[in-house]
This record gives sequence, C-alpha cells and structure tokens, in this order.
Amino acid sequence: MIPQISSLNYTPILTIIRESVQLVLSNWSETKTNRMKTAVRTTQKLLTFLIFNLIVVAVIFLLIEGLASFILFFQAIAGTPPVAERTHTQYDAELGWVNRPDVYIENMYGPGLDLETNAQGFRNDEDFGETVPTGQLRVICSGDSFTLGYGVDNDHTWCQRLAALDNRLQTVNMGQGGYGVDQAYLWYKRDGTTLAHDIHLFTFITNDFERMRSDSFLGYGKPVLDVQDGRLVVGNVPVPERAFYVPWLTQNSESLKKLKTVQLLSGLFQNSAQAETNNQLTQNDWLLERVNVGILQDLQQLNRDQNSLLVLVYLPTLNDYQPDPQGDTEQWRQKVRLAAQDLGIPFIDLIEEFRTLPASDVPALFLREGEVDFPGAAGHYTVSGNDYIAQRLYEQLTALPEVAGRLADVQ
Repeated sequence: MIPQISSLNYTPILTIIRESVQLVLSNWSETKTNRMKTAVRTTQKLLTFLIFNLIVVAVIFLLIEGLASFILFFQAIAGTPPVAERTHTQYDAELGWVNRPDVYIENMYGPGLDLETNAQGFRNDEDFGETVPTGQLRVICSGDSFTLGYGVDNDHTWCQRLAALDNRLQTVNMGQGGYGVDQAYLWYKRDGTTLAHDIHLFTFITNDFERMRSDSFLGYGKPVLDVQDGRLVVGNVPVPERAFYVPWLTQNSESLKKLKTVQLLSGLFQNSAQAETNNQLTQNDWLLERVNVGILQDLQQLNRDQNSLLVLVYLPTLNDYQPDPQGDTEQWRQKVRLAAQDLGIPFIDLIEEFRTLPASDVPALFLREGEVDFPGAAGHYTVSGNDYIAQRLYEQLTALPEVAGRLADVQ
C-alpha cells in the first residue's frame, strides 16, 4: 500500500537542511573573517617591511651624506696652506698680531721673494735710530698687506721704492697683513711714535674700514675701537690668544663653519644677546664714522707732537677700477675726503688716476690667482704694481707744499 503524502513528516529533513545551511554560512563567515585577518596581518607586515627599509635607506643615505661631507671637509683643509702672516707674526695682546723681530724667510712668496724684518719688527733690512739721519726725511708707511708688500721682496714694496726714487727719503715699512684702520693706528701710536719722523703716510684700502667692524680676522682676535664720552676707547684687550694655540684649527675655521653639525650646534648654543651687543660697529655706520674721525684727530695730534706731517693715502685695488656709485669704495672715499678737509689733513686719493689707465695695463699691476701660493694673495700688487703706486704717490706727495719745503731743507 502506498503511503499518503500528507502523512509524511518533513520536519527532520527541514531541520537538517536548515542546520546544514547555517553551518555552511557560519563556516563561510568564519573563513571570510580569517581571510580578512590574514589580509590585514599581511598588509601590516608589508607596511612594516617597507617602513623599515625606508628607514634603513634613509640612514644609509645620511651616513653617506655625512661621510661625503667630512671627506670634502678634510680634502679642503688638507689643501689649505696657512695664511702668509702666520709665518712671520706673533701674538700681541694689544694688536692681535705683529711682526716677529729679526725674521728672515727665504723665498717667502716664491723664488727670490724673501721677507725680512728688522729688530723693531718693521719690514726693513735696517734698524732705525730714534733720530732722523742728517740729510734725510724719515717717512713712516702705515697700512695693511698692500703696504707690507705682500707677494714681493723687501726691495720692491712701494714703501721701499719711494726711497729708491729719492735718496733723501728714509722709509719705515709699518704695513701688516690683515690690519684694519684701527690696528694700523694703534701700532703707529705704540711703536711708530718712538721714532722721530718727518712724514707719516697713513694708507688704507676699502676693506680696512670694514675690518674695524669685527673683533677677529680669519679667526684671529683683534682690538675693537669705540667712542665713549667723546674719546676713543679700545675694547677686546687683552686680545684673546686662543687662535694661536691651535693654528691648524684657526686657519680652517671657515671650513669648519660650513659643517652642518657645527652650524646646528652654533644655532642651538649661541648667546644671541651677547652676539647683538658684542660689537656695535657691526650695524652702526654712524658710530664707525665717529671712530674713524677720532682716529684721524688723534693721528693728527700725534704727528704734530712729532713735528711730522700726516698724509692720508687711499690705495687702489683691482675691484676699484670700475666705479660703483653705490659701492663701499665711493662712500668711504667721500667720507675720508670730507673728514680730511674738515681737519686740514692732506689727502692723496690714488684711485682717480688709477682709473685713467688703459684696461689692458691694469692686470699687470696685480697678482693673479695661483701666482703666489697663499690664500688671499691674488689681487695684491706685483712688482710693477708697487712701482706704479710708488711713482704716482711720489709725484703727488712732492707736489704738496709742506713736503716740497721739507725736501728743499735737506738738499
């Protein structure tokens, strides 16, 4: 007998089907979750791997960059010779540095270009007595490396060439490399006034005024002048001597400052208040002018006390050949000219005549890059340049009535 359909019980079957579907869905959901978790873990691992490798690459790059910086730094310092002045000067608490006495350096600037100082530390082959020899006028030449005769031997400095042009002149070379107007003045006041003299040529280039703004030059300390209560005051003395302790470090100070580590540490630890008040001349042009007028006034009085004639001389440099109305040279020429007129001091400006030379004649007057193996040598006067300065200066100097009269008295 065939059973009736209505009599069949489907409940167990449906239950089984339902449970099977639920199981399938549950397994699918769990599998999906596990897959998502696995995908997340895989992504995290990948990102971690990428970040780690990026950090490693960055560190390696920084190490290579730092190593390259130091290699270039050491290459730079290995090829940096000491400044020329370091070979013939010594520490001076009042001036910063000054010539060592009785120095003789053979081939100082090249073959046959010797440098010699006398017992007084002047760049001369002879010592000078306190009194002027009979039948001569003694001329003191004050200034910087252009007066010292950087790059030539003793006999071919323009100061010595003056004496060669007129045997009535006995010239004392008080030029010193790196000096500003302030140091040239202080050296003359201390050591130049111990000698009787008839004429004082106080010479300068434009940079000599700008050097007065700083308490150091190429890492070497120097005095700084100020005006207080209407009188000159010398600051930064005794001049710090530390630059002479490790000259290798001093001569490479500019290269050291280019290292990023040094720049970072300097920025972190620099006392900004001290830097701001350390030297007011840095930003105060008006004060700098007052200091220079004070120097000229004192030089004038010092020379009057010596019965000497003070003459201001503006020396030309290669950069002065092309006039720049807004440049420092034109401004300082005008300032010196006005101050000299106000004080009644003779002023010889050699730049004007220098600019009348044909352009083709100018290069022969100045040292070329690499011609002398010292940093900063290029641009100083050659033998021809020193001869040119001596000749032009002698012509204008002897045209001054005061000088012509004194020369006439010794004939």
